[in-house]
Amino acid sequence: MDREENKLSAAEPAEQNPPDENQAVSAAEQSDPASGEAPEQHMSDSEVMKHTASLWRYRTIIEDGTELHTEYHSKFARTENGSIIGARVRGKKHKHEGTNCDDWFETAEADGCMIAVVADGAGSKQLSRIGARVSCEAAVEYLKTALPEMFRQDEGLRGKLSGDIGGEEFLGACGQFAAVIRGSAERAFDAVITKLKSLYNDEHYISTLGRNPTLADMGSTFLAAVAVPVEVQGEKQRFVVTLQIGDGCICAIDSSADHDNCFRLLGEADSGAFSGETEFLSERMVSEGNIARKIRISRGRSDILMLMSDGVADDYFPAQPMMKRLYLDLCLNGIIPMAGDCKGNLEPAPLEFPAVTPEQKPVAIQYAKQILREMSDEAVNELWDDRETLRPYSLAAWGKSLGDSPEKRLQCWLDNYNERGSFDDRTLVVMSFDKE
Repeated sequence: MDREENKLSAAEPAEQNPPDENQAVSAAEQSDPASGEAPEQHMSDSEVMKHTASLWRYRTIIEDGTELHTEYHSKFARTENGSIIGARVRGKKHKHEGTNCDDWFETAEADGCMIAVVADGAGSKQLSRIGARVSCEAAVEYLKTALPEMFRQDEGLRGKLSGDIGGEEFLGACGQFAAVIRGSAERAFDAVITKLKSLYNDEHYISTLGRNPTLADMGSTFLAAVAVPVEVQGEKQRFVVTLQIGDGCICAIDSSADHDNCFRLLGEADSGAFSGETEFLSERMVSEGNIARKIRISRGRSDILMLMSDGVADDYFPAQPMMKRLYLDLCLNGIIPMAGDCKGNLEPAPLEFPAVTPEQKPVAIQYAKQILREMSDEAVNELWDDRETLRPYSLAAWGKSLGDSPEKRLQCWLDNYNERGSFDDRTLVVMSFDKE
């Protein structure tokens, strides 16, 4: 049986193809201007999404003897210096077609350092989800051991991270962290090779692929970050080292700063040989010459660090200024704490669309873009600088909630926010650091 012929969920037969939001038209758009009727009017994004939302169907994945991902994966941990939250959901297109989610993530805390790794498997490869999972798990396990060992061997390392940013000691410490995060990618790639060897002669995988699996079948992106709280001249700051192979986004936000000073991009999306392609974790990409150019090191006041797959990053593109809109959306929906008074509520009300689940129950989400006077860089920046007045627009102000824990709220939001043309798997990890 073809994998796209998998069992349907209870309710209704699935559409043969996913909904095409670009083909949704209103009666106004169908009118003929030459006939003297009202001039052509285009549907708004919310009107298009209302039209297409109920067309998406939910299909379960049939067991075929290969490793399948769970429908959801979410985690939350409170640490000594803040918190780390992450969630991963199957994209609408995967649900509609009954195919696997390709994303994975893992997080951890070790010796006061926050750790996160996100991977997005190549959509055209049937086993990429496995490469994504094992690479995340191996990288985080390595970092959980390597970081405490590095601090043990160099007892003055934290002090060096707090020193003169142009000084020899600070630069030497940067070199140590660059080596460790490079090591995490090497261990991730080794884990993919080891996993491939274990699957190579497995009859289930041979039956699914029609051949023995190869390394290319397990390709995924690789985004990793380590954040270390430091104190610089009595002020709490964060030292961050990141590594990005492939698309997605890693960025830092200072929630106290104005729009000109609040955002920092900490990775660069790689492109493949052709338009629309991206790079994946590979022997070539983890070689010392290639990987050194993909490592970023930063120190500053930013109290939010986010890693995400392209399923989220593409919905909030370009990163500057749209990552500010992402941050505001997380606040408005109760995922990141929000300042301001919650008494009463202000229009516009949250939008409700049917969830892509067997029940198709409507889920309410509030969007910063609803509050914008227009969709422009200037309007996003104005809203950012006015963010302390936004609490009455929030989901909580309207008496609604996405869940009873931070990770459930993030998972529900990822699974249900609507953006025109968005149907990919979504993964987001957010590190929040205490400022006081």
